[in-house]
Amino acid sequence: MRTGSTVGDAETAVISFYRLHYGKLAEGHALSVPATAGYGVTRRSRELDPAYDRRLSPSLLMGLRRFEPDFVDEAARRAGCFLARAGAGGSAVMMRARFRPEDGEDGHGRLHQQSAIWVAAFDDWRQNPAACLAVAAGELKATPDLVSEDESARFGEGPLRWRVARPDPVAVRRVLERARWGAAMLEVFARGVETGGDLTLDFDAADFAGESDFLAAVGFALQFLPGDYPRWREISIVSGLRHAPTGLCLRYLPSGRQATPVAA
Repeated sequence: MRTGSTVGDAETAVISFYRLHYGKLAEGHALSVPATAGYGVTRRSRELDPAYDRRLSPSLLMGLRRFEPDFVDEAARRAGCFLARAGAGGSAVMMRARFRPEDGEDGHGRLHQQSAIWVAAFDDWRQNPAACLAVAAGELKATPDLVSEDESARFGEGPLRWRVARPDPVAVRRVLERARWGAAMLEVFARGVETGGDLTLDFDAADFAGESDFLAAVGFALQFLPGDYPRWREISIVSGLRHAPTGLCLRYLPSGRQATPVAA
């Protein structure tokens, strides 16, 4: 899954993501849900064992008993909330989850849950967090699969793959030293080792203009961590979710509700 090649001065890697979508099938330009459609897995990469589905439940990944619309920050409800963290075994997961109207994106009908989950190797996440978050920021969307698409295609595709460049360590350090959020993020990781407890650091629209900016910043902070950082598997990156998983959590709430200042 990984290469050691270089392009110019940048070392590159190939990262693979396996997909699992959960929700309801949709149809037409408005992506409305047929009356007969029920909940279920609507897409799964062929390499993912169906027995693994329950470990990729949105509520389980979030650490919730039940995922409800009120858990999604108001300003994030159209696109959905985002979560990145270590998964079961040697995996890492990134998820986009939301609630959308059954009569289409601009409708006013009953809401239904729609989620898209990517599964990668944990080592790819630990070694290339900036790249993983950058790809997810642009490509991971909780869009319903179509009734018209052949089922064998939805359950028989291979992984998504991206060739990415690793940031220069000197440039990463320089960004973290200059950015006002850099010290706050790194302090969470340092205190996490000292205390061994749960820690959450919140940001809002006063700190970052949007989720993509937040994920780019977090990518630099994670890229700075050594590979043997002892709590790597306990790190969660959250955006638009009004719930913080246990462990060490960096969270972005665009509406600002429940957020604490970076200076804290």
